[in-house]
Amino acid sequence: MISSMRSLLLSLVWLAGCYTGTPATRDVSASWRGHQAHDIEERWGAPGWRGPTAEGTVLRWSHEIIHVQLPEVTPVEARPVAATGTIDTPIGTAALHVETPLLAVAAMPAIQPGEVWKTSTDTIAVVDPAGRITRVDGESLRWGPPNDENLKWGVIFGAHVGMGRLDTTKTALPSGGLYLGGMLSQTLGLVGTFALVTGSDDAGGAMGFGWGIAAQWWPVNRFSLRAGPAMLLTLDPGFTDARLHPGVTTSASYALLKVGVFALDLRFDLAAARTTTFGSVGVGVNVN
Repeated sequence: MISSMRSLLLSLVWLAGCYTGTPATRDVSASWRGHQAHDIEERWGAPGWRGPTAEGTVLRWSHEIIHVQLPEVTPVEARPVAATGTIDTPIGTAALHVETPLLAVAAMPAIQPGEVWKTSTDTIAVVDPAGRITRVDGESLRWGPPNDENLKWGVIFGAHVGMGRLDTTKTALPSGGLYLGGMLSQTLGLVGTFALVTGSDDAGGAMGFGWGIAAQWWPVNRFSLRAGPAMLLTLDPGFTDARLHPGVTTSASYALLKVGVFALDLRFDLAAARTTTFGSVGVGVNVN
């Protein structure tokens, strides 16, 4: 099971590349059209340069990356010290070969100095006389869409903690879960999920585990739904009778706070099979 889950997670991370890069940059740029200039400055910060053109006022943001190449040292070339010769003896001449563990340096090390240089990428927004954005060009994905835009991209992940219980218990105990995956489009992602739910009853504690793969959909920017097949493992009160159940995993969340790609949300998770049900309610942190 561990090997299968590892393969699943690697596949999901690879899927994160399905909606990122050029397609996502194009959509982020388009999402700014029609917004006021002050909206983009609140989201991206003040531009590094602004000036008039035939199209209107141009705002420019630049992002610098510092590159460092470390010095390189050519290894010392060395070889064993050896000597050959002959020795005259009363009974004849003998050949002699001597090799020592000492090394003779053939060449001294050469040091190539390192380098430090900068590269810069620019993103511009064109603003009409009424203060509306008519066009955005460049690496807009680095700066992001408007905060209220329902647009996700790349790798998404999150974790939550809260209280949960199983259908075999009466008392809720600390529980939680996590997910990791990637976006397939602006509002649809594919994720691997994990849930851990605990509860207790008169007979003792119980636990439920869930591993699944699910589609995660944002109908609006702050609200998401998730569902998919899962494999569930339960331990009855007293941590007895461990059983595996094929089932489903579902989730609903609402972002109480969202800044850029970071979201703090209220999340409800539920895992169910024909013979078991468990779930949790908690607060989570997410990048999506």
